Formats: sequence, C-alpha cells, structure tokens
Amino acid sequence: MTKNEGEFIELMGGQLGIWYAQQLAPENRSFFLAEYIEIHGPVDHALLVRAAELRIRETETVRLRLRLKTVDGTPVQYLHDAADYPVQAVDLSGETDPRAAARAWMDADLRRPAELDGGALYNAAIITLDEELHYWYIRVHHLVFDGQSGAVAAARGAEIYAALLEGRDPAEGALAPFSVLHEDDRAYRTSPQYEQDRLYWLDRLAGHPALDGGDAYKSRRAQHAPLRHTDGIDTDAADSLKRGARRLRTSFPGLMIAAAALYQHRVSGEREITVGLPVRARGDRHTLAVPGMTSNILPLRLSIGPRTTVEDLVRQTSRAVRDGMKHQRYRYRDMLGDLKITDGDLCGLHINVMAFDYDLRFGTCPTVTHNLSTGPVDNLRIDIYDRGGMQINIDANPDAHDLDAAAAVSRHYLNVATWLAHAEPTALAAHADLLDEGERGRVLVEWNDTATERVSGSLVDLFEA
Repeated sequence: MTKNEGEFIELMGGQLGIWYAQQLAPENRSFFLAEYIEIHGPVDHALLVRAAELRIRETETVRLRLRLKTVDGTPVQYLHDAADYPVQAVDLSGETDPRAAARAWMDADLRRPAELDGGALYNAAIITLDEELHYWYIRVHHLVFDGQSGAVAAARGAEIYAALLEGRDPAEGALAPFSVLHEDDRAYRTSPQYEQDRLYWLDRLAGHPALDGGDAYKSRRAQHAPLRHTDGIDTDAADSLKRGARRLRTSFPGLMIAAAALYQHRVSGEREITVGLPVRARGDRHTLAVPGMTSNILPLRLSIGPRTTVEDLVRQTSRAVRDGMKHQRYRYRDMLGDLKITDGDLCGLHINVMAFDYDLRFGTCPTVTHNLSTGPVDNLRIDIYDRGGMQINIDANPDAHDLDAAAAVSRHYLNVATWLAHAEPTALAAHADLLDEGERGRVLVEWNDTATERVSGSLVDLFEA
C-alpha cells in the first residue's frame, strides 16, 4: 500500500462493523484500544522514542485515516503521512506519585473523542517515571487495530529497539504492508469459502432463541465506556485450573470457555447458551504478522440440561470452538443480517482467554504489559490474561450493570471454573457451585433463620396485644 499513499480504498469487513457500531454510539470512547508496556531498568530513553517513531512509519495501519464520501456518507480510508504522528515524550519523574500521574495522563488521553472524518486514529507516548521505569503507551481506534495487532506491534517495537541498541539496521524484519491484509480480505469475500462459511453459520444458528425476538436477546448498545473490575488469580489457583483442564482432556482456554457457558446457565436457568468468542479471523499464518482490524466474534451455541455431564459440556465446547474456527472469517454482523436480526444479539456474555505472554525485553530490561481498553461492551465480557501472572477483567456495560455486579460476576465465574476444574467427568454440570462459603451461609442459614418467640392466648388477646 506504501506506493499508493493517499489513495482512497474501501474498508475491510471488520472495519465496517466497527464504523457502524461507532455511529450508533458516537460518545463511546471505548472504541479505542489502549495499553502500556512497563519497562524496568536503564533503558535508553532517546532510542526508545526513536523506536516508537520508526514503528509508526513502518506500521501502516496506525496511519490510516477515514474520509466520508460526499454522495452517500459512506467511509473510505487512506494512508496518511508519518510526519503527522509525533511520539510524545512525557516526563513525570518529578511528580509525588509518578505511577498515579502516569495513569491519570493516560486516562485523560483515552477520554479524548475520535475524529473519524480525517482525524488521527493513533497516539503514542513514552512516559518517564524515573531513570529505570518507563511506560510505552499507545491508544489506537478499533477501526484500524485489533488484539492480534497489539501483540505483533509490541514484539516489533522491542525488535526495533534492540536493533538500534546494537547498531543494526532497524528495517530488518520490517512488517508487511497493510495491502497484504486488505487484499486477503477482498479475496476472501469473493471466494467459494465465503459462501461455505455463510451456509455453515445459517445451519448452526437455525432456530436460535434470538429469532423469537425475546427481551433476553435485545441489543443493549453501550453508549459509554465499560466499567472494569479486575481480580488477580494467584499462582496456586492458576496452576490448579490448568491441571483441571489437562485432567478433563481439554486446553486451558477450552476449560475457561466451558466455565463461561456453565456460569451463564447457572445464573439464567437457560438450557440453550450462546457465548461470544473473539477470534483473529485471519486467512493464514502470513496475515497474522500484519497489523490491522480483522477480529470477529464466534457465537458458540451450547446446550446444558439437567443430565448434561461435565464431560459432555467440555466435549461440546471443544467441538463448537474447533468447528467454528474453520469458519471464523464470516462476519458476526453478517450473521445477524442473514438471520434478519436488526435489533438483537446472539450472545450476552463474551469470553476471551489470552493465554500468551508478550515476554518482551528492551535490551536487558524486563517488561510487564497492562491493558487499559479492549473495546466496547454491550453487556458483559470476561477477559483472562495469562502473562506474567494470571488476571481476570470483567468489563460491563454501565447502562446495564454497576461495579458491584461486575465484581459478583468475577467471583461467581471463578467459583464455577474452580468447580469445573475439580469435578469428575461424570458429574452433572447443573450441580456447579456458583456461591462461595459466605454467600452460601447467608442463603442457607441467615436468610432461613425465621425462628420467633411463640405466643399464646385467645385471638382477642392477641389482637389487643
């Protein structure tokens, strides 16, 4: 795409979905993805800024901008000049609490509105907290970036810094241009595989409860950034969950996805459960290394009844994920259109298990990556990070939930996941523990403590009393 800089091209399928969603919630700032890499040690500040500048020049997708056609108002995109994307150098080392000041700076930047008609969709900063602590911060609109892009860009940033530090040419190993991803998307949408995928999802979603138009599947379009509750999962608990996955002959993500479906069953009583699974939706391994917006949602449709065993649930989940991944490029928005669902959703709960570690080093300096925003949430999303320690984030639509509710989701979901990890394969899934010991005591003991003093006497005496 580099040789066509400034030329207008159409948006890819995933980009269009985000653009339309942003039009329905123009004040929602959570369409920006944001994270920062915390770098510990004597990093070379000047080289870090230079690496951030070179990465902007190389990563074409972050320099994409939109224009609206004057005829019908539909968007097109073009590649903008790298010179208009300066990397901000922010020195907070003199602050009383540099970490708090850095978080406040990033939060303020994240609240800035998007300029979708010709404005920049990317911002980066190198924030100095002291001589041996720096943050590499990015904020980028979901229109041009997804989770896979974040992992690729972070690794490439570390590579560029290492090359500069060692005096090598930082252009070695440069990322492929955005055109690779764009052309692959265009080829898919005119291929026989596109129609095969469409037919697969039509068959898989036939008779879905959402087609009846019930309130449970009404769209709850989030107008504001989600509320976030975060819990750490200690090492022993994390290891126990992974051992449980191996014992049940599934993967750790497979166990946690099954736990999400089981949690939804336990809190709703519904026997038919559909959870949303974010996927990369890339065509091949070559496109995995090209930053851009392709991510999609797979609606995993599962059945959990009174006689469903743990083994049944785990096998169902594995099959749904395995089969769905073969058809992951067909857009969720197109599935809704095919089903003629104009104001509804197929899944109220989304689950994303990121069981990978960036494991980045800048020279000899170790890092920790922190997520600030992963996109809008129309109901509830569970994000599990397994990188440098396990963490669970519950993001909730503030129009439908509060932080207490998000905290309860985290607690109850982890209770279900823990129960599942220790359950026998023949155990009934409907027996999953949802409540912790304190909650169970309140329900079974405190709320049932209805004893009262017995009184005697005639009805007239009791009325007078």
